[in-house]
Amino acid sequence: MTRELLEIAAKIEQLHPEHSAVLATVVDVRGSSYRLPGAKMLILENGETVGMVSGGCLEADVLERAKKVIATNRSCVFTYDTTGDENSVFRLNMGCRGVVRILLEKADKNSLLLRTMRSVVQNRQPVVVATLIDSADGIGARGSLDKNGEFKSDGLPSFLNDDAEFRESCRQAFDCASGTKKFETPGGLFEFSFEVIQPPIALHIFGAGADAIPLAAAAGSLGWQVTILDHRPAFVTESRFPDAQYRFLLRDDEPQPDITIDNLTAAVVMAHNYDRDRENLARLLSSDAFYIGALGPRRRTGQMLAERGLSFSDECCNRLFAPAGLDIGADTPESIALSIIAEINAALHDRSGGFLRERQSPIYDRKNR
Repeated sequence: MTRELLEIAAKIEQLHPEHSAVLATVVDVRGSSYRLPGAKMLILENGETVGMVSGGCLEADVLERAKKVIATNRSCVFTYDTTGDENSVFRLNMGCRGVVRILLEKADKNSLLLRTMRSVVQNRQPVVVATLIDSADGIGARGSLDKNGEFKSDGLPSFLNDDAEFRESCRQAFDCASGTKKFETPGGLFEFSFEVIQPPIALHIFGAGADAIPLAAAAGSLGWQVTILDHRPAFVTESRFPDAQYRFLLRDDEPQPDITIDNLTAAVVMAHNYDRDRENLARLLSSDAFYIGALGPRRRTGQMLAERGLSFSDECCNRLFAPAGLDIGADTPESIALSIIAEINAALHDRSGGFLRERQSPIYDRKNR
């Protein structure tokens, strides 16, 4: 989950019972679009918004349509088509040429969507959410499926809850970034939009020196879950790391803290203490972390690995980035933090981190069904 989704979920949780809000979700994109399916924007009664569904060209029109959803309490899906000419959508003059479908619905803190978001953050397991976006009986009903096969529904026709094809489509959605699918059933035609809600990226920073502060701040600005670990009590403080969800003081006479390291966890070793960096690096290489960054010269990291019987060529070191960071000429704590955050994001999406102007394929990797 991105910071945008976390902020939207938090805002919905805080809604007063007498106040209404509309959630806008991009459910389908054909052609070029600034945002991908799953992008969301929350619109409050007073006009305040959280998130975006485009680069700013659709928001004004979406806000106007949200007023009708609040007044009628009826969800709707609206299609923006800019494939004809630049002024084809009520003179919105969009820069992208594509077809974008957006679902507008009343925000509800008790909805399956919000409950799913909460569980994904707490359990750090992805969940597929299927949203009904077209049927004769209305839209907005949902079903969800987690990795353990547990299925939940909210407003779906009863026969769809046990429909084998629908369940299989939910399962297959784990391998797709997004997509829509139509189902011919005895009860009529139903079209669903599928999205995978992923846990936030977790960043474990082993070291709480001055150079870790901008790294934690940059990660926090993205909505990542930040954990700080250090052996110096004066350094592991909330005042130094307000963006960190967790702060652990490492003591030589106590066991290592029990922290979760899964395949959406990145870690950076930067205690600037040779022995501690060596031990932390060795532990991380046996974990499921998708990214392990080490500050300092490559020679230093190679020596630490050799002392633990490892080398850069070992299979377990494919996730090791040393020195950490992209080659952008960074030479300050802030710019080094930027290069590391960018490298983590590139590793997460299996990108090289090069110039977009040199990319031959589309900017977005769309794995639509």
